[in-house]
Amino acid sequence: MAADRVLDVSVSVDDIDTNRSELGSCKAGSLAGVSFSGEINDELGRVGEVLTRIELDLACASEKFYNLNILMMHVAMEESEFEVVDSERGQKMASSMEKGLECDILSGLLDSEVKELDDFITTLQKEIEKSQKWIPSSQNLGTSFPELEEKLSDSKKTLEQLREQVFELQAQSSMFQKTLSRFIGEESRERETGVGSLANGGSLNVKTKTKIQTPEQHKHFLRMLEKSLARELDLEKKLSETKQSDEDMKLRLQSAEREVFCLEEEVFDAWERLFEADNSAEVLLGISRDLLGRLQVTQFNTNGLIQREAELRSKLEDTTGQLKVKESALLELKVSREELSDSLSAQVDGLRGCLKEVQDKLNLANSENSILRDKVISLERQVEESETTKGSKDGGQEETNVAACRISEIENLIEDLKGKLSEAESRVENAETNYKSLGVTNKDLNEELVFLKSSCLTAEKAEALERQLKESDILLQRAVASAEASEEKQAMLYSAIKDMENIIEDLKLKVAKAESRADSAEEKCIILSESNAELNDEVSFLRGRMEGLKRSLRHAEESKLANAKDIGIRTKVIANLVMRLAIERERLHKQLTSLAIENKILVVKLQQSSKGSTVPRNHDGGQEDSAFEFPGAASLRECKEIENESLATSTLVFHKEYLLCDICSHLM
Repeated sequence: MAADRVLDVSVSVDDIDTNRSELGSCKAGSLAGVSFSGEINDELGRVGEVLTRIELDLACASEKFYNLNILMMHVAMEESEFEVVDSERGQKMASSMEKGLECDILSGLLDSEVKELDDFITTLQKEIEKSQKWIPSSQNLGTSFPELEEKLSDSKKTLEQLREQVFELQAQSSMFQKTLSRFIGEESRERETGVGSLANGGSLNVKTKTKIQTPEQHKHFLRMLEKSLARELDLEKKLSETKQSDEDMKLRLQSAEREVFCLEEEVFDAWERLFEADNSAEVLLGISRDLLGRLQVTQFNTNGLIQREAELRSKLEDTTGQLKVKESALLELKVSREELSDSLSAQVDGLRGCLKEVQDKLNLANSENSILRDKVISLERQVEESETTKGSKDGGQEETNVAACRISEIENLIEDLKGKLSEAESRVENAETNYKSLGVTNKDLNEELVFLKSSCLTAEKAEALERQLKESDILLQRAVASAEASEEKQAMLYSAIKDMENIIEDLKLKVAKAESRADSAEEKCIILSESNAELNDEVSFLRGRMEGLKRSLRHAEESKLANAKDIGIRTKVIANLVMRLAIERERLHKQLTSLAIENKILVVKLQQSSKGSTVPRNHDGGQEDSAFEFPGAASLRECKEIENESLATSTLVFHKEYLLCDICSHLM
């Protein structure tokens, strides 16, 4: 739409330059068309602003819903872990408390964010309803808006889908709150029962138990208390860390919201300035057309004045002998010249004011052009910064590679430990076989000893047999000790294997977290690339708008120069006309003075002739003398009045011509 407007502006300026004569005849129709097109463009601009705002708000709401869905999944995982920990409450009390706090904080955050999203969707729905009510009123201007209605219907459908999904999120968050309140209520009941039992008979039980406890049990209880204190301190540290992380997250969210708000304000300011520039261009076009109309009116006036001057010249040449007709003609010339001077002075003042307004608007357009350039540079910097953030993805991949290397090393260690375990098991089996064989030999020797005692053998044989028995006992004890040592080694190996398995599970969790971070980084990179593409589109659009504004400014400057040239030429023509009028005035003044002198001469001659004629007639009567002298005196008075009026008119016309020459010199 902006490019079309710029093309319309250029075409209209060219039409102004080429068709000045046609504009003079069609002034009223063109001005009405310009005002109507300006109203239509204003209405279209408002509709476009409303639609862009609604689309941006919908995109923001959908992105927020996606983030809340991810948060809901995380809360569900934390709740499942909390249920597992709560089932093993007797073994891991501290971990259950920590998980409960985490689940409570996350569920509360989810609930508040869902409420904010619901309020935002209601405001969007109200704006869409207002715009739907406003479109039928704008259709009365003579234009149809099917595309706008389709866009509004699509946005309304997406809003309804978002509303349904938000209702599902609210239901899930309420379920989380109910489960957490149930678990927290059970824990509070158990604590109250435990505290009551301690308050009632705790002192007696402690006294009796301290009497029964041995020092080893006392040490064991002290160790347990130290461990519980250490766990409480760790929990307090973790709580402080979680609070700090929550505050950091809030600050980050606030900073992100501020950045988004600043960007939205900048975008709205840019759109407002663009629309103001369009309006100013249209206003400049209207002003230029008004100036052309005024110039054409001045041309018509000058043509009429020239015709009047020709008529006056013909009248003056025809009526040289009639003084009364010349007086009337001079009076008409006075009135016409006064009107002409007043109209010319008013037109010159209007042209000056119009030129000042055009210069002020051009200065405003230049300042807006510089501001738009600065914004384009800032947007390009943001694009470069967003491209630099893509490097964070490579760091996540390196972390995953390092974790994979650690897992491979740990698997090799597990295989070595399994080999050692198999060797220890073989040794244990050998020791057990030796133990069994020694037991069998011991039984045989005991039977022989009993048999010998019964058969009354000699004492030496009995001693030898006893020695053999002692040696066999020693060997048996050694075999038992070796078997116990092998069992201990086997137990140590099993514990080491369990520890390694736990480490492997932890590493797998870390790898999963790293993969999730890598996925989130990829998603962020995709979002950043999309935002970069949008910013590039906006930059290209703004550049196109800048070029269009430059073209319109060039056309306006060219039209201003052409108007200034026309005004200069016309002022020169007016100055020449004024000079010609001054010359004509001097010539008429000379003619009037010559006629006055001739009249005086004729009056003197008449007086002389009347004196000559009245000398012989004095004897008849005095009435004829007085009647005969009266026309001579009247003619003298008329000549004096004509001279005075001619002098007054000459001074007035001289002052007006001097003022017109001064105005023309200022305009030049």
